[in-house]
Amino acid sequence: MHAVRTPRAARRAVIAAVAGVLALGIAGCGSDSGSGGGGAGSVTVTHALGETTVDGTPAKVVALGNQWLDTTLAFDVVPVGYVDNVAIASRTTPPWQPDKLGSAKSIASMAGIAEQVAALEPDLILADPFIADQATYDSLSKIAPTIPGLSKNSAAVWQDQVTALGRVLRREGDAAAIIGGVQDKIDGIVAANPGLKGKTYASTWLGTPTQLMVLTDASDGSGQVFTALGLTIPKNLTDQPATGGRLALSTERVDEITADLLLAGYSPGYDEKFRQLPGYGALPAVQNNATVFLNTMEITAVNQPTVLSVPFILDKLNPALVAVGSR
Repeated sequence: MHAVRTPRAARRAVIAAVAGVLALGIAGCGSDSGSGGGGAGSVTVTHALGETTVDGTPAKVVALGNQWLDTTLAFDVVPVGYVDNVAIASRTTPPWQPDKLGSAKSIASMAGIAEQVAALEPDLILADPFIADQATYDSLSKIAPTIPGLSKNSAAVWQDQVTALGRVLRREGDAAAIIGGVQDKIDGIVAANPGLKGKTYASTWLGTPTQLMVLTDASDGSGQVFTALGLTIPKNLTDQPATGGRLALSTERVDEITADLLLAGYSPGYDEKFRQLPGYGALPAVQNNATVFLNTMEITAVNQPTVLSVPFILDKLNPALVAVGSR
């Protein structure tokens, strides 16, 4: 059964992938206690929609959405089926993903997704929040144990996903090592740039010529990456009404983005429009060479952080982080 890539699917993937608009048969997957399906007992995972109990060690897993997909790949787990909303939105494979999905079924159409998943006969389904609303979760749960978003936030905390999947796979030791490897990179940046502590950042996305979406929820999975670096969101932004942790800001108010670090995400072709916004040139981050322009794929790495994408985006941001930390 071959998935059909439709304009509707692509639009939905873009919405899921880009800032502020959010809104695995395991081939060769080892486990601490043996091969897939051999684990004894059960594991219960608490998540945004309740609890899911997984019996034994899953041997056929489906990952619906980039955050869960990257988490499985970090464990060297290859899904039998997957949705990669980042690849759909950007029309290319994310560079942080290992080339291991050749044997897996790519699901590019959201229409009839439960039926497509059922055909793969999984024994575990992982679904990112933009896919797993209550109705879809209920449908998927009738097929196999389903773990959706772990919290109500639109973007998951990548460490929580690694920890949860490590428990389900009976690979807690591997989970700790995977998290530790990324944390070492974060700690290295903090140690090299002590001046970051107390500085501010603004993560933005220019989706239309007249509106910027700005992250205002530091507890969101995206926000926690920057909190770990010692950065905060300016109070003049967090004090404003927001939806889903994102503030819709008219481009006429770009001067309110007074952060030390500016992440300038943009829709295709809108990078120059961003630079041409009245008042852009006077922004503190622009004046201090601490602005980073991010295309669809890159802003997704910011807004939907994963264990694989966080190191990638930190490398992208590093020159600007050094500039901010040195002031």
